[in-house]
Amino acid sequence: MLSEDPGVLREKLENLKSRLRALEKEVEECRSNRNALNEEVKNLSAQIRELTSEYRAAKEEFLKIKSVKSELFNGIQKMKDERDQLKADIMALNGELNVLLSELRSLQGVVGRRRADVFELREKLERLEWEYQTRPLEPEEEKVYMERIKGAESLLRSVERYNECLNQIRSIRALIAEKRRKVAELTAQIKELSQKYLEVKSKLEETKKKVIEMRTRLSELIERKEAIRRKADEYHAKLLEKMSEIRSLREEIERTALLLKAAELSQALSRRRELLYEQALRALERMKRGEKLTLDEFKLMMDFGLLGEHGSATSGA
Repeated sequence: MLSEDPGVLREKLENLKSRLRALEKEVEECRSNRNALNEEVKNLSAQIRELTSEYRAAKEEFLKIKSVKSELFNGIQKMKDERDQLKADIMALNGELNVLLSELRSLQGVVGRRRADVFELREKLERLEWEYQTRPLEPEEEKVYMERIKGAESLLRSVERYNECLNQIRSIRALIAEKRRKVAELTAQIKELSQKYLEVKSKLEETKKKVIEMRTRLSELIERKEAIRRKADEYHAKLLEKMSEIRSLREEIERTALLLKAAELSQALSRRRELLYEQALRALERMKRGEKLTLDEFKLMMDFGLLGEHGSATSGA
């Protein structure tokens, strides 16, 4: 390697340095691209954190609204069930009422339009029973009393049942009216809650749409961040590869520079030796001409072995 042409080594060194500059430029580009991508990943991570917080809040709001919607639905269903039960009760009471009214009409034919007073009928019955028990009666009279007592008892029972039916009818009608009032109240409440339910349902749909949009956007951001991160990792791997090449190239440049320096030194020494040899030859010519030489010139001639040649030449002459 020391005998290699310095010109070739110099050209090789320049080529290596040019390649090094190109690699250093590529390294800077890789580093710049990697840093830019990492910065974008950082910004996307901040966006993802912010959007995740908003998404969780929206999801929590969605669950709360969903719970309110469920409560309203259950409340409406409970009121409807209660209203249905009241309507069924009213229908059953109307059936009872119709039976009592029918019985009342039948009794009215017995008690007459101007029904007797119960107390009067009881007093009359008691009086007939007293007379029947205390008066001496002929068989015919006894028979008449028995029929009159029997008729009074029958009329008393009819009037009492008539009054009982009237009281039951009034109670049932009052109960029906109360239940109808409750039905009306429940209907109004159901209508109010149904309107609120529709509003909550609409809000729930809006919130659900918002949550879905956020989730989709979040997935897109995460996917984009991961893609950019992979690209940044590729640039980082490429950067490490280029830096490894640079280290190897610098080592090669250092070796080539050392070889060039050695070759140039060798060339300089060779050139100096040629110049000294030329000086020795000139001294030899001067000596042949009989000129006086210096000690250095004699020493130089000895170094190159020219004195022996001169001696041989002198003997031959």
